[in-house]
Amino acid sequence: MSAPRDQPAPHDLAAGVVVLRDNAVLAVYEKDRWGLPKGGSEPGEFFAETAAREAAEETGLEVEVQSLAFTTEIRGPDRRIYLQRFYHAVATDETAQPTPNDPDDEIEQAEFLPLSELGNLLTYRPRVEPLREWLEERKSRHYTYDLTKERATVEQ
Repeated sequence: MSAPRDQPAPHDLAAGVVVLRDNAVLAVYEKDRWGLPKGGSEPGEFFAETAAREAAEETGLEVEVQSLAFTTEIRGPDRRIYLQRFYHAVATDETAQPTPNDPDDEIEQAEFLPLSELGNLLTYRPRVEPLREWLEERKSRHYTYDLTKERATVEQ
């Protein structure tokens, strides 16, 4: 059931990580597409704690959060608002390989994708555009997407 127009839509809070290694970014494959490791915040959890926990669950890698990379605020087709914060993080063991350890069993693969292939592999606009800009400028920004009015995916 959707929220009445005179009431604010419910909010969904999540956090994720951007982990770089050897000109590649850590990514997960779920629901037929590649994305960055991320997940919902648990009660009483700071966003950075959520990001580190989700990285460990979805990729098996322990990470140390460094700084905020970008924030996305998305109005979904269901009119729900999704607030997602992504942090630059580093793996505590630089030789460890990602292996999904997802308790929800939603992650099919986890691996480092070459930065040169991101345009072909990541297609979700609220992830691709902020990530691309952060990789170029290393400057934290806030992005807003209204998916009731614009496409969620980038053209291939």
